[in-house]
Amino acid sequence: MSTQPLPLVFDLRALLTWRPPTLRFDPIYEAHFQHVGGPARLAHFANSGALALFVYNLFLLADRVMIPDVLEMAFQLRLCVFTPFALLLLLLGWRFKPFLLLLPVSLVEGTLALTGMAAALSLGWLLSQSTSDFAGMYTAGLVPIIIYGNLVQRFRFRFALAFSLSVVGVALICVWLRFGHGHPYEVFDIPLALLVSLIAAYTLIVNYRFELEERRRFQWSVRAQTLHKKLADSQSQLEALSRLDPLTGVPNRRHFDEYIRQSWDAASSQAGSVALLLIDVDHFKAFNDRYGHPAGDQCLKHVAQVLQQQVPAAAGCVARWGGEEFIVVLPDADVARAMKVAQGLCEAVSGLGLRHEASTTAPSVTISVGVAVTRPAATHDSVDSLVAAADAALYRAKEGGRNRATAALSPVSG
Repeated sequence: MSTQPLPLVFDLRALLTWRPPTLRFDPIYEAHFQHVGGPARLAHFANSGALALFVYNLFLLADRVMIPDVLEMAFQLRLCVFTPFALLLLLLGWRFKPFLLLLPVSLVEGTLALTGMAAALSLGWLLSQSTSDFAGMYTAGLVPIIIYGNLVQRFRFRFALAFSLSVVGVALICVWLRFGHGHPYEVFDIPLALLVSLIAAYTLIVNYRFELEERRRFQWSVRAQTLHKKLADSQSQLEALSRLDPLTGVPNRRHFDEYIRQSWDAASSQAGSVALLLIDVDHFKAFNDRYGHPAGDQCLKHVAQVLQQQVPAAAGCVARWGGEEFIVVLPDADVARAMKVAQGLCEAVSGLGLRHEASTTAPSVTISVGVAVTRPAATHDSVDSLVAAADAALYRAKEGGRNRATAALSPVSG
């Protein structure tokens, strides 16, 4: 077995075709990104801007040492021109945040970048007007301004790039204006300009990484929310499916138990009534024997569909009780209404015209219905006793010739 190391393959084509990740989503996604991060970003601008304004004016102490000949001009430029404008922007950020959030993001970001450019230009103007020997060395004062814009305020990269180029331009112009004038510290002019340029380049790289990571975190957050929603929807669908009979699509015993309990409690507290209809498909075993189980399944589906059409969810609950039996709950229904609904169910199923040649009752599929009604608050009955009464009524309907509805004779019917 060879122990030679694998040769390193240099893919020049991949290197030449590589492009940095773009800092831009599609329009809809971008708008969502800006909307979600807008409030926090605006608050950050206002708070860090206040600190930056304080530091900007604190540089008057450096002005006094480095460029004392234009100190009065520096005082006027910093405190009387730049500061009022910056305070106005800070006031807008603190007091009118909802309004600013309605403005285009590029307008807000661009205005903030312009404040950074204005700070750099103000220092460049002072350096161009000063004849101090230390004015050239004061070019390093542009470094804090670059750090403020690219790392503290974190201008969006495209604005940070324009801002950085403008600051580097100020540094180069200052060097050009002083070049060849024979100042004692002229030897430091070019190195300081290079320092400002390098700081701008390094902070731009970090700024790019900051925004790229922010956008990736946003993508991950949106994907996590999407997956969470899909999972919640799937759980809701599973919950709904767990309450449905897989064959007929109507609610199952689990859903019925919960529905009857809620209806029972409501009737008990409001002195209302609860009606129960127990339904059996007549001669269903003979239907299966004659036409086969697949046909029997289709028969149950048709019957269930008709029952749900006659008793919509707003009026009550239709559930499969087992085999060829169904059960219906009618909240706050008296005997007359329950019997009317039961007779309507018999007519609707008979009207389907499903051929049933093995039936001794009718040439088509029919149902028998047992009806029981109670007032839980008055009779103190239980759900089980109501079901037993409906079952007894169903037995009497079958004994009476089927294809009919019969009310219970026990006390639960009132």
